[in-house]
Amino acid sequence: MGKRRITTEDLTRLRFVGDPIVSPTKEIVAYVLTEMSKEKDGYFSSIYLTTLDGENRQLTYHYDDTRLIKDTTPKWSPDGTTLTFLSNRTGRNQVWQLPVENGGEAKPLTSIAGNVVEQTWSPDGKQLALTVEENPEEEASSDVKVVTRLRYKADGTHDFLEKRKHIYLFNLETKKATKITNGDVDFLNVCFSPDGTHLLFVGSKEEDDELEYIPSIWKYDLTTEKETLFYKGKGAINSISYAPNGKWVAFIGHDKGENMAYGVHVWVISTETKETVNVSGSLDRSAETIVRTDIQYDTGAPSVVWDETSSSIYFVITDHGSVQLYQTTPEGSVSGPLTEDKHHITSFDLIDQQNAVLVQGHPESTGDVVLQSLEQVDAKKQLTNWNKHLYEEVEISTPEHFSFKSVDDLEIDGWFIKPIGHEDGKRSPLILQIHGGPHSSYGFGLQFEWQLMAAKGYCVLYMNPRGSRGYGQAFADEVLGDWAGKDYEDLMNGLDYVLEKHSFIDQDQLFVTGASYGGYMTNMITTKTNRFKAAITQNSVTNLYSMFGTSDIAFYFNRFELDVQDLWEDEEKIMKFSPIRYAPNVKTPMLILHNEKDYRCPMEQAEQWYLALRRLGVETKFIRFPEESHGLSAKGKPVHRQERLDYIIEWFEQYRTTTEK
Repeated sequence: MGKRRITTEDLTRLRFVGDPIVSPTKEIVAYVLTEMSKEKDGYFSSIYLTTLDGENRQLTYHYDDTRLIKDTTPKWSPDGTTLTFLSNRTGRNQVWQLPVENGGEAKPLTSIAGNVVEQTWSPDGKQLALTVEENPEEEASSDVKVVTRLRYKADGTHDFLEKRKHIYLFNLETKKATKITNGDVDFLNVCFSPDGTHLLFVGSKEEDDELEYIPSIWKYDLTTEKETLFYKGKGAINSISYAPNGKWVAFIGHDKGENMAYGVHVWVISTETKETVNVSGSLDRSAETIVRTDIQYDTGAPSVVWDETSSSIYFVITDHGSVQLYQTTPEGSVSGPLTEDKHHITSFDLIDQQNAVLVQGHPESTGDVVLQSLEQVDAKKQLTNWNKHLYEEVEISTPEHFSFKSVDDLEIDGWFIKPIGHEDGKRSPLILQIHGGPHSSYGFGLQFEWQLMAAKGYCVLYMNPRGSRGYGQAFADEVLGDWAGKDYEDLMNGLDYVLEKHSFIDQDQLFVTGASYGGYMTNMITTKTNRFKAAITQNSVTNLYSMFGTSDIAFYFNRFELDVQDLWEDEEKIMKFSPIRYAPNVKTPMLILHNEKDYRCPMEQAEQWYLALRRLGVETKFIRFPEESHGLSAKGKPVHRQERLDYIIEWFEQYRTTTEK
């Protein structure tokens, strides 16, 4: 009996692994398994353990009739006997503790007025350092919002930014939590020094940090209870980590100010001289997971991991659609890749200098925990297989990777998915998918949406035009000040390349869609050409001028992206890049999908586009998803995710016809 085609109903059957962490004994790995509940329209998660032989068992259990419980972020005690994790079992995120060997019920450790968002053990196992998102000290007596901050909202928060993040110390013997940072600022990314005498954490105390946020690293002495500046930042700082010998501190970031177009690298600070060195810059690749898919629930946060000898630092980079593990020394001697290409890693942890565990996915897998040899790239063992039931049931169309020369002789990567069940003598329609960013990246990952399109008989084409990450900083910079310029030509040239290569594609049945910057490009494409039968713009940008004042990031993001100083200093240039100016050129039927709580590309952007196109007589439909932020396609409510997919297929099917070859 053959495999069946995938349907939207299969989405909620998927399970996702993330955050693997190796025990001090080096024999067990804890990880998080996240699942969907269609009935409660959300996500729930538990902590699992696996041996290095792949024997899995569930560690945390909790069921609540009224809501979904999330157990996340496992951390081992230094002696390996206890696991702490974060859970919302009491209504807010707190730290819970569970003995590993003897089992038993998890017990709450903290009861802090706020949500614990990070936790880390002290080297002696007597304390936890916590990052707590505090509740406002006084309950609001009114639902009226009083805004005094420049950065008063952030996509994905749903509420305005009224809460601050601060560092607490929790004594495991007395069960007392002590707040050690103060002020109307945020601190996070806390870590202990190897000797346990002090803490490091990240934050900014600059008076103008709302105009340009550049964090620094701060040191808190546990004996004197004094806070001092450890390293004055010059750009992004993430994932600070002490070398076990205490001689260095590593972090992921850059020194280019608040510039989201610039790739991040691994940096090392000498604790003696404070000399700071970029130790991964020779790769000219961003040290983070950029390849995005719509079916993963791992954190994917940039991270650095030291080996026990303090001689090596491990990290991932995105390169040509793959995310692979690399190693560098504190002096900057880089080696790798240590893992296969045509895969992507979302998180990892080190066992020793010979082995690591990864959450690794590929075009036919959402990602599983893998035991990876660091001495032989193709020597690995899969430890989990949570979606085996679905892989054995449904047919997956494996993407074909290709590259072509675009304008300026620049080489562009692309992928092509053939429709499932293609019949000889029939021509197949094609959907062009465009990624966001513009500095995001497509690659070797499984996309549920595209497999659904293939199951419905569509070819799917996706590319990494100039501006994408994974090809060096110069490639990423190509789009700055040239939105919908040469990257538009890359997309059209790639489409022509595929049409010439695959004669069974119906050139009269081409469709286009994309989200965020991909939605912006969809809009701009329809102002430049009528070659597409229908388009779907998702969470898009239409008016860059109004976006400056309504998006959570546009007032600084748009400046370096468009190469303008501010919205009132070059109105003409800003509007030149805005699709709304060219709306009278649009003739393509347009479906607009947008989310009510999208603070990144606000709803008013979609409203302007809808009103303009309707007034101009373009066939247009507008779908609004309540209570959803910018990331609906991958992290939204399951029912909304399914409805979104149904709307997409329905719109394209409305304009599709069957033709003979």
